[in-house]
This record gives sequence, structure tokens and C-alpha cells, in this order.
Amino acid sequence: MTTLFRKISAAVVAVAFAFSAFALLVPSYVAAQTTCSLTRDLTQGVTGEDVRCLQKYLNASGYTIAASGVGSPGQETNQYQSLTIAAVKKWQAANGITPTGTFGPLSRAKLSGGVSTPTTPTTPPTSSTAAATARTAILDAIGAYESAVSDFEDAEDDDDDTGSADEYLEESRNDLFDAVTAFLNANLSSATALARSAQVSAEDARDEIDGDNDDDDDDSSDDADENDAEDAIDELEEAIDDAQDEVDEADSDDSASDGEIANANDFLNDARDLLDEAEEALDDEDYDDAVDLANEGMDEVDEALEEIGSDGSGDEDEAEEAIEDAQNDLDDAWEDVEDADDDGEDVDEAEDLLNDAEDEIDEAEEAFDDEDYDEAIEHAEEAMDLIEEALDSI
Repeated sequence: MTTLFRKISAAVVAVAFAFSAFALLVPSYVAAQTTCSLTRDLTQGVTGEDVRCLQKYLNASGYTIAASGVGSPGQETNQYQSLTIAAVKKWQAANGITPTGTFGPLSRAKLSGGVSTPTTPTTPPTSSTAAATARTAILDAIGAYESAVSDFEDAEDDDDDTGSADEYLEESRNDLFDAVTAFLNANLSSATALARSAQVSAEDARDEIDGDNDDDDDDSSDDADENDAEDAIDELEEAIDDAQDEVDEADSDDSASDGEIANANDFLNDARDLLDEAEEALDDEDYDDAVDLANEGMDEVDEALEEIGSDGSGDEDEAEEAIEDAQNDLDDAWEDVEDADDDGEDVDEAEDLLNDAEDEIDEAEEAFDDEDYDEAIEHAEEAMDLIEEALDSI
């Protein structure tokens, strides 16, 4: 089956190149500049026009998604997959951000006022608009199909259950070829509809591979990728540090017995051993094992906290104070920005950063309501950092 889909995948790539060459015959227009805002975290598997916008920005800025074919300049897609992640990592490294490949708050803050990308005019001829829509839909479908085939091959290599993924892939392939045929016959509305159907089938295939065909509600780490493993390891490392602080505090104020403190430290040492093993699995690119080991480490951290009678939620008073301080600083910063604006200074970057800070404070308040005081403090501190950065910009 894998060999079959490799052949099919290669055929789709060939169609993509032929289609791209034909698409060059469609009249093009001088690009205008527009700005699109990135307002959410972009991680592997995410789809949307904000992904396409980011791809256009990266291509235009020298961090090329692909030299040719899907993702290349003029052929950007709405799929946040491995090629986009690789380009984002290069951009992050060049901009002093840890190259995780996830386009999160720090990356968005670095971009400040949004991303300028070339777009077609708002009123091109109708026929060209329909052709451009169909062309974009087909390229998006090709990208989705290729990603689904890659996931399918990986799952088969690992002897994982793929459910009905092969059937969805066949539907996607058939619709995709029909879409290209319709495009070449100038039946643009049918081409668009078929391409979108092909993309939906490809996404259904990926859902099957990711385990949505399972009736179990367990927390399996099947099909974990590098980002999943890195996130799990980072979360464990942070949890160990926070738990150690609580154990040390319990020891210093005698809120736990010597035996409970000793047991808690033993659990944390076991968690550290599991952290080391998870990092080794990550280095070996065994991402499923890395996630499993990190989850086991989190269980050890929970055991440590139970020994000293803590639920790991953090200190309520400290969280409340952190949120209040962040809100006060934000109010003061808005006044400074308004004064700078009145003086004729450029405050666009500062306003964007303060808006991000407001979002962080909202997240902090939600975490506080959920009694997750550590997370509330983290969001409040992130808001403070954004506020300071905003003030530095003016």
C-alpha cells in the first residue's frame, strides 16, 4: 500500500508542476500591498488564510518555503506543515527567538503591526478572479493531499492503525485530478468545488491516521511529532522546577514532615531521570516515547506535590497581586502611549504590543478563575514583558 501511495503522490506532484506551468498563462496583475494580522498560535496541522499570509511574508523576506511547486512564491497554501515550520525556524533564529517552529506570541510581537504581503487588486476581471480562486483551491488540495500521504506512510511504517484513511485518500486523489481537468477545460466553478472536496477528504484521512477512528478516550501519544515532544519536555522541566520550589518552601516553613519532604524529593529525582530519558528519545527522533516519558515524569511531579499536600496550582494571593500589577502597569502604559501619540510620535508598534499585553492579562484572569495560579502568574509576567517592550518602542 505504501508503494502505491508513493506512486500516487509522485503523480500529484507532477500534476502540480504541470498545473503551475499552465496557471502562468492566466493573466496576472501588479501586486498591491496589504496587511494581515496574525492573532493565533500557528502550529503543525493548522490551516487558514493567516497561514498563507505568513508564507507570503516568509517567501518575500528571503525565508523561502519552497523553491518551486507547492509553497513557493506565488503558490503559497493555507497548510502549516513541515516546509513552513522549517522556514519559520530560520526566521525565528535570525530574529533572536528560540526556533521552535511554532509561530506564537513572541513571534507575533516581533512582527509588530502585522505582515505586509502582495495581493491581487480588489477588482480584477471576473474570469481572472474565478481562475485565481480555482488555482488556489487546487494548490491547497495538493498540499493537503501530500501531507496526508506522508502521514499515511509514516503510520504504515510504524504499523499504526490507519482506519479508513486509504479510502479518503483515494477520494481526495480522484477529486483532485478531476479538479485539474475541470480547470484545464475552463470549468472554473467545478474546479474549485472539486478541489475543496479533495482537501476535505485529505483532512479526513489525516483525522483517521491521528487516531480519531479510535473509540478509546485515552491520552495516547500515537503519531506525536517533534513539536509535541518538545512541548511535553518543556512542560515537564518547568513543572519540576515549580514543584521543587514548593517542596523547598514546605521544608523551610515546616508545613510538611521530614519524611514527606524526603519522599517528595525522591519523586522529583525520578521525574528528572524521566526527563533525561525523554530528551534522549527526542534526540533519537522517537517522539512517541519522548511524550510518553514526559507524561510519566509529570505523574512523578504530581506524586511529589501530593506528599507535601499541594495541588500544584500555585499561590492565589501571589497570582492576584501579579494580575493587579500587570493591569496597573498597562493602564499607565496606555497613558504614556497616548501622550506620545499627541506629540506626533509613531506609536503603532507600542499599541500592538499593549493589545497583546491585554490578551495576556485576560488569559491570566481566566487561569485565576480556574484556580491555576501558576499559569495566571506566567501570563501576568508575559504581559509585563510586553508592556516594557511597548514603552521601549516609544
